[in-house]
Amino acid sequence: MNKMVIVMLLTLFVSYLSAKENLELESLRIEFDNFITEQKYKPYAKKEKAQAKSAIEALYNQRGEVKNHAVYMARNHLKKAKLAAEAGYLDQALKETEAHLQTVNMKTLKAEAQLARMEADRAQLLIKLHAEEAERARQEKQNALELANQKASEAEMTQAELEAAQAYAKAQEKVAALAKEEADLAFAEIEALRMQLESLVAKETDAGLMMTLGDFVFDSGSANLKQAAVDNFDRVMQFISGYPGRKIRIEGHTDSTGSEDLNQKLSQKRADAVKQLLIKNGIEAERINAVGQGESHPVATNNTEAGKAKNRRVEIILLK
Repeated sequence: MNKMVIVMLLTLFVSYLSAKENLELESLRIEFDNFITEQKYKPYAKKEKAQAKSAIEALYNQRGEVKNHAVYMARNHLKKAKLAAEAGYLDQALKETEAHLQTVNMKTLKAEAQLARMEADRAQLLIKLHAEEAERARQEKQNALELANQKASEAEMTQAELEAAQAYAKAQEKVAALAKEEADLAFAEIEALRMQLESLVAKETDAGLMMTLGDFVFDSGSANLKQAAVDNFDRVMQFISGYPGRKIRIEGHTDSTGSEDLNQKLSQKRADAVKQLLIKNGIEAERINAVGQGESHPVATNNTEAGKAKNRRVEIILLK
């Protein structure tokens, strides 16, 4: 009787172990099937998948300790295949991201080139207008001289009239020269301001990424942005557009010339002017906080003109 009980118990135990092994094999097979059917991993780790498949299929012919080791190795093959597939998937995603960024960068470069051409065309138009004004003044001078000479030759003009006509002709010559000089200066100023804006770079600070606008973008002693600065604000907008989720803090700063109260008001007005320009260019108003700091945060000495120029600034900070 006791022997029969023992035999029955051993039989049940063996059946239990066999059922456990079968469940483990089935679990491993299901895990493998789920892995190889996952769409994003299909193109990758084909060699490792084949090794894992062979190891799992071989398990059905193994027994005892050998089978236990084979299960261990099969699981390792499956883990290796999963890691290889994940690595392949991530590598492909990285390549696609880099290709996308390259496409975006090319579009940006093309847009910047087009803008530069438009600015050059505008500058050429301005020069042409001033040149036409100079030519008109020169022609009026020539007409005046011809008329004066004609009247003088016909003895119809008094000496005083002749001198007055000659004086008018000289005045027109000065007007023409002044118009040309103003055209040259205007073009040089626009070009210098455009180059300064395009050369702006951002730097990392404790508060976040910061880009500094110098005093050159404002009319002297005023909170009015120069029209050329408004027309060439794309470098700043490109910087801000690269971080659409960040809040923006605009800080206006002055040098120590004048009273603290006036400097505080001027710095606030300049910060507000930059804020309004950002809003006009499509930045949400709720993202922006404009603050005037007056003369309280200098970055250079106020004892020299160069130091004062550095202190007169507006800082655009993309907060962390």
